[in-house]
Amino acid sequence: MRHVYLFLFVAMIGLGCSSETPESLSVCAEKHYAEKVYSKAIAGYEKLLKVAGESPITYSNLALSAYQAQDYSYAIKMAEKALALGADAATADLCHELLGMIAEAEKDDARAIKYYGMAQNAFDNALKVRVYSRLAKLYMAHQNCDAALALLMTAREINPKDAVTLYNLGVLCRHKEIGLYQAALDSFRLAERILPPNSSKMKATKDQVHRLESHLTQIKQLPQIVGNNAVCEEALRQMRAAQKKKNYKTAEKYAREAMNVAPSSFEAALALGRLCHQNKHIDEALKAYDKAIALRPNDTAARYEAARLAYDSKKYKAAADYLRPALIADSKNAAQADLMGRILYAQNRKVNAKRWFERYLRLAPNASEKYREWVKQLPEV
Repeated sequence: MRHVYLFLFVAMIGLGCSSETPESLSVCAEKHYAEKVYSKAIAGYEKLLKVAGESPITYSNLALSAYQAQDYSYAIKMAEKALALGADAATADLCHELLGMIAEAEKDDARAIKYYGMAQNAFDNALKVRVYSRLAKLYMAHQNCDAALALLMTAREINPKDAVTLYNLGVLCRHKEIGLYQAALDSFRLAERILPPNSSKMKATKDQVHRLESHLTQIKQLPQIVGNNAVCEEALRQMRAAQKKKNYKTAEKYAREAMNVAPSSFEAALALGRLCHQNKHIDEALKAYDKAIALRPNDTAARYEAARLAYDSKKYKAAADYLRPALIADSKNAAQADLMGRILYAQNRKVNAKRWFERYLRLAPNASEKYREWVKQLPEV
């Protein structure tokens, strides 16, 4: 709520809120709202409208009080009046968020998404983060998990220390469609450190951390196979020499030799993937990328290249699976965001694709107007 007049607030406690100047009525209504006596807050704002005249801010505060009293029809009417009176951008953002919250409470998710969408470019970063997190939960509920991931990446970018966003990201990463358990654990651990001790989410966060730690310790890591590193390095040297001469078939042969003599060499596996890709040995390239990723799961370059190859080969599910961890680890990479949008669009998952294309536009503000217009016409629900 806004316009808290500290001096008047103290004075009105002594006066029992009996004065009816605009300032005193505003202070009394604020006081009742803070005390959660919403019926008196509503009456106070209604009286303020009579004394001081119509105001978008007063209608907005009245709408919020009515929402808290669960009088949704009245809250909608007041929020719409605030908007009709030409509310400033900040007040309009609050009204759109509130209308989204009401729609969500009434189980009208399409309407909620529409109103939250109107507030997602709010000037107030705290409001913007709330809206992105609320949108993400709605998309997740409707199995649009990749759209939810794009939204939570943006919320985390705006405020890396928002505990609600981190908690929601953890929940999303645990979802069977995403299945990124290490990323989920990382998010829950961060949320646990940030949440106030008395938070209602603290117990759930601790439970998630415990379960994920137990789960991940049971996952067997690839055994490191001791290889002949000297022979591997010599094969890689000969591979690079062949590449310089553009003799890519010979280069692939040496990369394969390096991989065979040192199966735990990430460099050999990645080089083999790249050369098989260049020589159009698609399945072999993907197998080599798989090995490279297994050896170094957090390497975003290997994941992006594998995703690009899988996308070009119309292996769209594999492409998305390769790319998701990279999207979280390297969240400001515009090329990755664009590729994820294209993968989802190719799967005819246009609602999810739209959110990743919007993420790309946020990361690449100089994108063409044609691209922007194309993204706008994609469906949101």
